[in-house]
Amino acid sequence: MKQHSLQHLYERIRRCSCDCPGERQGAGTVRDTGNPEVGVVLLGEAPGREEIKRGAPFVGQAGINLDGYLRLADLTRSDVLITNTVKCRPTKNDGRANRRPTGCEIRSCARWLDEELQILAPRLVIALGDVALKRLGGQAKRIGECHGEPLMLNGITVIPMYHPAAVIYRRQLEPVIAADFTNLQKWL
Repeated sequence: MKQHSLQHLYERIRRCSCDCPGERQGAGTVRDTGNPEVGVVLLGEAPGREEIKRGAPFVGQAGINLDGYLRLADLTRSDVLITNTVKCRPTKNDGRANRRPTGCEIRSCARWLDEELQILAPRLVIALGDVALKRLGGQAKRIGECHGEPLMLNGITVIPMYHPAAVIYRRQLEPVIAADFTNLQKWL
């Protein structure tokens, strides 16, 4: 039943004509992947160029990092469902580069994420980065202040984690992210 509902939802998302200003060239959408029945959702920020090309979330360098972190938690992609806060790729430089989603894009996609979470009814959401955390209701929270510890946000148990791409730009976060994923087992 969840698969059918998710399929219908993503058909509607593909037809979305977002009203957000800003660059949308090469925006495209990416579907969720993983197991909708397990009750654990990894919520990322937005698809990037590689995700659009390959049609799945977290397949670029951040995805390689994520796979390694999942192994630390004794998980694979089939043990979770992976999706994004914003369903289209935010771009800049005529579609040549990714960028952080704007507030408008996050608000515009909120209805899609809300419906997706309603269908999935997860027992746990792992918010990968500030965009995901703030969208789930952690407006006053920052990943650096609460990473790795469960929070109740709008009736959902959320564990904020650094985004797997963070280590690409800040290598010193590697042991912090690795420890958070290793500790994830106790919350599962």
